[in-house]
Amino acid sequence: MDPGLAGLLGGVLGAAVGALGATASAWITGRKAERQAEMQSAALMGQARLQIEADRAAALRESRKAAYVAYSEGWNLVYATLSEAAIKLGGIAPSDPPEEREERRQAARRLWHEARTLHRSLDRLMSAVYVEGPHRMAQAAGAASGALSPYFGAVMDWLHAIDKEAETPQHSSTAGDTGGDAYGEHLRFLYASSDAVASEGPGMADR
Repeated sequence: MDPGLAGLLGGVLGAAVGALGATASAWITGRKAERQAEMQSAALMGQARLQIEADRAAALRESRKAAYVAYSEGWNLVYATLSEAAIKLGGIAPSDPPEEREERRQAARRLWHEARTLHRSLDRLMSAVYVEGPHRMAQAAGAASGALSPYFGAVMDWLHAIDKEAETPQHSSTAGDTGGDAYGEHLRFLYASSDAVASEGPGMADR
């Protein structure tokens, strides 16, 4: 082969090999950059999902907390009003002047009916707890509301006994016992509320 031709061919082949090497290197570099970009994108998407879940959990926690507090405040208002009626009845003594007895009886009756009206309003607040969940909180709210019914009955029985001048110490005792039982159920609701709010977080169970 002519030396000049051989040199030319060598130069061409060398350039081709060099170009091929440069192309391969660029392709490899590009693939590395692409994989890095994919990894970064996946990491960012993961962080975004975690943030969205955390924000959702925080919003749900605050929403539930508001429902629990509103129900508890409503329950306390019913209980306090009914307890005030019981206090009025407890302040009546057989030796009191008739007008004073009548005044306290009427005040107790008014407070009992006021508590009854408030108790009906409590149903709306309890519905919010049912909607917010979880299920165990709906059960706790139902138990707290239901426990007020015997207290209502005991105070009314006491009032009727005073109306008929047939009051006995048992009336006061029964009212005190049912009132204590009702408050115990309310405390259980509060403890359950605290546990439910504290346990909520990303990936939390909703039951």
